Amino acid sequence: MGTKKRDGCCRKFTKFLFSHIGLSAMVILYCVAGGFIFEHLEKQNEQQICYESRSEYNPMENKTIESILKIFSDYGFPSPANREIMEIQIESVLQTFRNNTIAIGYDGRDCVHYGVPGGPVYEWSWPGALMFSVTVISTIGYGHIAPKTVWGRLVCIAYAVLGIPLMLLCLANIGDVLADIFRFIYAKICCCGCCRRKKRRTTKVVQIRPMQRSQDPAWKTEKSGVIGGSLTDDFSRIPTKSPTGSTDTNDNKKSNTDMASLVRPGSSKSGSRAPSPSGKTVKIVPLDLKAFNRPPTKHDPVILDDDSDDDDDDLDEKKITVPLTITMIVIGGYIFGGAVLFGLWEGWDWLQSAYFCFITLSTIGFGDVVPGTDFENPQAQAQLILGAIYVMFGMAILSMCFSLMQDEIIAKGKWVGEKLGILDKTDD
Repeated sequence: MGTKKRDGCCRKFTKFLFSHIGLSAMVILYCVAGGFIFEHLEKQNEQQICYESRSEYNPMENKTIESILKIFSDYGFPSPANREIMEIQIESVLQTFRNNTIAIGYDGRDCVHYGVPGGPVYEWSWPGALMFSVTVISTIGYGHIAPKTVWGRLVCIAYAVLGIPLMLLCLANIGDVLADIFRFIYAKICCCGCCRRKKRRTTKVVQIRPMQRSQDPAWKTEKSGVIGGSLTDDFSRIPTKSPTGSTDTNDNKKSNTDMASLVRPGSSKSGSRAPSPSGKTVKIVPLDLKAFNRPPTKHDPVILDDDSDDDDDDLDEKKITVPLTITMIVIGGYIFGGAVLFGLWEGWDWLQSAYFCFITLSTIGFGDVVPGTDFENPQAQAQLILGAIYVMFGMAILSMCFSLMQDEIIAKGKWVGEKLGILDKTDD
């Protein structure tokens, strides 16, 4: 009992993990865990790199100051005679100082006051590491921050190897669900109910237990007269429905006469179809008349049309496809909304904001424009979290739009193939 209970719990847990909610929760928890892991691996190293850059910058700064003072001591106060020479030498010293500063990557931060209010802000804070984790598994990869430690780079490889397939699986799953929801909303609201359900005409053949006619006295006395005796008597026992749904004697007599005419010798070589009073197609199965000259066995079937579901509506919903213009409007609307949002938060112009949103959703990710990199802004951390949420929702919406566009393109291709005579209507 304990083993079966554990197997049942494992089966339910596995089913939940690969459901829509389970996959979304796994991706979110994976990104949150990645934020904590990379923050722990790279945060202290960031401060250490600041100290190393500062140690390289200080001697270079002192040497630059000494070079400029030497120029003034050699030439004295600038005069029309020596001014041009002094400017050339000072410019050369400043260019060397600038290039060396860029090479060591020092930006003048006070490394001692890292993380202190009023001091430098960590790039590898939890919001920054969360943003980095999202860009890794979504294959955007801005590159504005990157791991520098050995363990950070090894963990990044393993994190991407596991996270990218998980992200793609989640996007495919969530994209299909969102596509079905959007298709339903489009059919109910945008189409204004013009996409209706239609009836399907079906023919059913049901096998039932045969009647034991060998025990009937009519069979024993009249088994030699198939048409005049037992056959019509047997069919008379089966009540038939009238077009109004009722059973009466006149309808039964008429049905018996029609049925007898259908099973005359010579007309039972091939099956035929005839409409029933309910509007469905009735399949008339050819009968072997020789079988009626012998008592039936329990293996002999009686084939009748099953009219028990006359009142059931067999409906087939029409396949709905969303036009490409609608999906492009959805993508454009999401980009426009993100451009307005980041324009207000970051102070970007509309073109720069729209450029960032498009580069992000297309997973190009140049990294030249990234939110939350202005660390003087007190809202920088919130902007990083907002950027991560925007990326996650944007990838899901993009997957939904791709699914809708795929269905529409396939439907258009099939329509063109039918018009050109390449495909039949029954071909997929």
